[in-house]
Amino acid sequence: MRAAKFWAALGCVAGLAAGAETFVWVDEAGVTHLSNDSSKVPLAVLERDHDPEAVRQLWAGPVGDRPGARGVAPQDRAEARVQRALRAAVADLQRGENARAAAQLRDLLREQPARPEPHWYLALLDRHRGRYDSAAAHLDAFLAHAGDDLEAWRASARRQRAVLADERSLAQGDGERGDEPWSELASRHFRVQVDPELGRLAPSHPATALRYLDEARRATWERLGTQPDEPLGVVFYARAAYDRAHAERFSFRTVGFFDGRIHVVSAAHPGSELRALLFHEYVHAVFRERTGGDRPYWLNEGLAELSERDSRRQPGLTHSDRSLLARRIDAGEWISLRRLAPGFSGLDDDDARAAYLEATAAAAWLAERSEAAGLARVLDALGAGRSDDEALLAELGMDTGAIDRGVRAWIASEFAGRFPRPGSLAERH
Repeated sequence: MRAAKFWAALGCVAGLAAGAETFVWVDEAGVTHLSNDSSKVPLAVLERDHDPEAVRQLWAGPVGDRPGARGVAPQDRAEARVQRALRAAVADLQRGENARAAAQLRDLLREQPARPEPHWYLALLDRHRGRYDSAAAHLDAFLAHAGDDLEAWRASARRQRAVLADERSLAQGDGERGDEPWSELASRHFRVQVDPELGRLAPSHPATALRYLDEARRATWERLGTQPDEPLGVVFYARAAYDRAHAERFSFRTVGFFDGRIHVVSAAHPGSELRALLFHEYVHAVFRERTGGDRPYWLNEGLAELSERDSRRQPGLTHSDRSLLARRIDAGEWISLRRLAPGFSGLDDDDARAAYLEATAAAAWLAERSEAAGLARVLDALGAGRSDDEALLAELGMDTGAIDRGVRAWIASEFAGRFPRPGSLAERH
């Protein structure tokens, strides 16, 4: 089950290479937040892996796209100053300094109300925050003031304007619901149901969703060598419909869960974020279907995280991920896989984030050393009632402790001699 990880308006939680991090989440009141202050961020959001390139892509826009923008004529000092201010504001956004960037952009608009670029970036920022009316107003202002030299961005703004209206409709439940039937689509492996509001806004939604699911199934088969025995049910909801149906199920806001069927919130126009979510949830569904439960949780979550990263064409672990784990090993802060087998509850924010990275590392380490058939037999042995260690030892020749030691040695070896203190492979139980 995924909490606060993917959202219809944005669908991205990402970190910045410079050390600051931008986090996006929706609170219990349905308000979208964008923050670089980790102390204000819910634990479920901090548990996400971070993708520096993704956050940079959040702020793609027209700065630097005008003819002459990269080399303004020396005599036009006023324009040169504005260009520097715009570039500085975008750089602030890319570093997660959103309040400072917004203030700079508003200052520019006070000086030059017809300047289109500030409207573009303020529209993106307001959209990410769930401020749909303000975002729409800034997009309209951009379209009113942008000239032919920004035609590519004008086309993008028109597309965003249409999508923005759709996402606002889904979030607020503006559609005519009544007894309108849900769209249904079946294949050999899936039974898909789609909220009529999604189908109304994007008639191709069911076919797109089914294609993503088939891709998730094939990827999971290649890694685990198993799949559900019966067609898997998947239900796609608009945000408001999901909240109406499942608001009382959890004490925090979620975007998906598995109860024999996968239930997920979807944007009106599904893309890579929904695809990644389905890759993640499909692994959980297969794991539970084969084992009857979620243990060992580190293996369950690690395989799901690994599949999600694969869907984005990301490595199982980035260099920064491995560096963070190596430092925790060196400091004696590695959390043993045995401790993580029942779940990740009771961990503070830093430990919870590290637990997800450890699980992903363990899954990647096992995947490199095991065939899919072996992992499939582990799941079946767990489903037959064997303990974690019995199943792992019988099928892979390693119990939990041996896997833990192997993963730590693998991580630590890459960074040998780089830290002030020698690595000890210590662990916390």
